[in-house]
Amino acid sequence: MKKTTLGMIGTGILAFMIGFGYFPVSNVITPAAAAPVEQTTGVSEENSAEQTYTVFINSVEKDAAGAVQVETDRIGWYTGEAADKLFLQDNPDAAEELGGAPDGYYIVNNDLTEVKLPVAADAEVLMQIYDRTGNYEDMEINWNELISLDKFDAQYNNPLGLLDLSAFPYHITVKDGVIVKIVQQYIP
Repeated sequence: MKKTTLGMIGTGILAFMIGFGYFPVSNVITPAAAAPVEQTTGVSEENSAEQTYTVFINSVEKDAAGAVQVETDRIGWYTGEAADKLFLQDNPDAAEELGGAPDGYYIVNNDLTEVKLPVAADAEVLMQIYDRTGNYEDMEINWNELISLDKFDAQYNNPLGLLDLSAFPYHITVKDGVIVKIVQQYIP
């Protein structure tokens, strides 16, 4: 998976501005609050045909009929002790300086396979932060804010937006080969 340098720089600037109080933030950000999902993969206990994965979304596209599909790149999302252990395994020289995963999470992306999946027209989309108005002053975190799939498509594909949504991980729930839920993972 390739991310644009500009997108990462934009996200870094936003994180810097939030960290120094430039944007109003409705909640205190802690590693626990920033990482609501501990396990990234596995079969749901409620329905064996339903699975949740953590991914980067590389594209959001609509076909001629208006059906949405996303191109995903599956990643490992780890928090807490699991994040520290894997981070220190991959970065042994950082043990003394950092002691563990920065910001309490660690992303592993060893498999760059991209998979296109259709999204159900009634899929639930929950966002933490996005460009609501086009003004930096209005950018704030609203945990698990429900937006429509059309709005997500418009936000993701907005080249003039203030926030590059491709820089965030997402937890997707797939049922019978179709995405039924997308949850943006906030990263501090």
